Amino acid sequence: MAGTLDRRRFCAGLGGGLLLAAGASRGAGAGDALPPWTPGTLDIHHIDTGRGNATFILGPDGTTMLIDCGANNDDGDLIAPRRPDASRRPGEWVARYALSQARAAGRDSLDYLVVTHIHPDHVGDVAPDQAMAPDGDYRLTGVAEVDRLMAAALVIDRAYPDYGAVPPLAAPFATNYRAWLDARARAGRGVQSVRVGAADQVRSRDSAAGFAVRMLAGNGRVWTGEGEGSRALFPDVATLAPADRPNENMASLALRLDYGRFRYFTGGDLTAATRDGRFPWMDVETPVVAACGRVEVAVADHHGYFDACGPDFVRLLDAQAYIIPSWHVTHPGMAQMERLTGAWPGARPRDVFATELLPAAAQVNQRFLPALRGRQGHVVVRVAPGGDSYRIFVLDASRERGGIVLACGSYQCRR
Repeated sequence: MAGTLDRRRFCAGLGGGLLLAAGASRGAGAGDALPPWTPGTLDIHHIDTGRGNATFILGPDGTTMLIDCGANNDDGDLIAPRRPDASRRPGEWVARYALSQARAAGRDSLDYLVVTHIHPDHVGDVAPDQAMAPDGDYRLTGVAEVDRLMAAALVIDRAYPDYGAVPPLAAPFATNYRAWLDARARAGRGVQSVRVGAADQVRSRDSAAGFAVRMLAGNGRVWTGEGEGSRALFPDVATLAPADRPNENMASLALRLDYGRFRYFTGGDLTAATRDGRFPWMDVETPVVAACGRVEVAVADHHGYFDACGPDFVRLLDAQAYIIPSWHVTHPGMAQMERLTGAWPGARPRDVFATELLPAAAQVNQRFLPALRGRQGHVVVRVAPGGDSYRIFVLDASRERGGIVLACGSYQCRR
């Protein structure tokens, strides 16, 4: 199929399970710094802190956007080590990383900070030793800490301030997150609920740049595929037992980013599990990816966990490359890895990149490891001006401003 990466041609072993694109490196090789962004280029950085999700986007016109910033306080054998180290909190590392990339565009702030849903590995955990913000009754962690260091003009939340059928958990991290949003609102700083179906809630700095974002889902609604229409995914919660009601993951915000022929999908922690068919509506992932349609690159929902990336995820998105924002021993599940890599006989192979594949997860998924392109590091998707092709780099996350350890491409966009 056109655009499919010939791994034997483009990837050559570096040892230690890392690969470098030989025929398409164009001067960017192992140990080199990632060349700076240039106007017309779209960069999507999946930042590996070992603590959760954080994706920084630098648009072709210099538009800046961050999707989530997790700050999980857990440690131990079940979770990844802190990247690059524990000398700073994850929010500070993410802000420093994003600022270092945005500098090429002359930027030091965020146009948009998109929060997919309210869990610690997406918004930030809290602990008594974390500093209190000077402008409100919340601690500086995750997205709030990034906002302090790289101010966001607009925060887009799944439903603030009225969360309807899926209220945030009664937990310290959720209370802290909402206190941050409240402080922004009091100060007249932008906070909006996602407008599902909208193609103008995220606006590029230059309308001629050809860079656009479609809001596909959020808070239990999904785009109909026509105009800005949306429909409900959840049944009337009054008809459900408390244990059977929609949860935070199901309410995740999802979006599609378009640039020329390039398309990219990310959907937070959307899930597909239906409790073995007893609750078909609980598969909220499938209608969302159906609304999205085919893309070039997609982020694995819910870290590739057992309840996500269901049978229709790969079929409907049909991406050439998948990125797993992994940080726990359960990321990803075996069935999910099989689907994402295209490991079935006769299936078209896909390139899969994990931000952190822990040793135990690697053992469980050993049969699929030969098909896994990257196992650790920041995963950067760099789309060429005009959006006809792209490359994928993995950067060393064990040190600040780590160099390239893997490069693949060029991939040709198919749409």
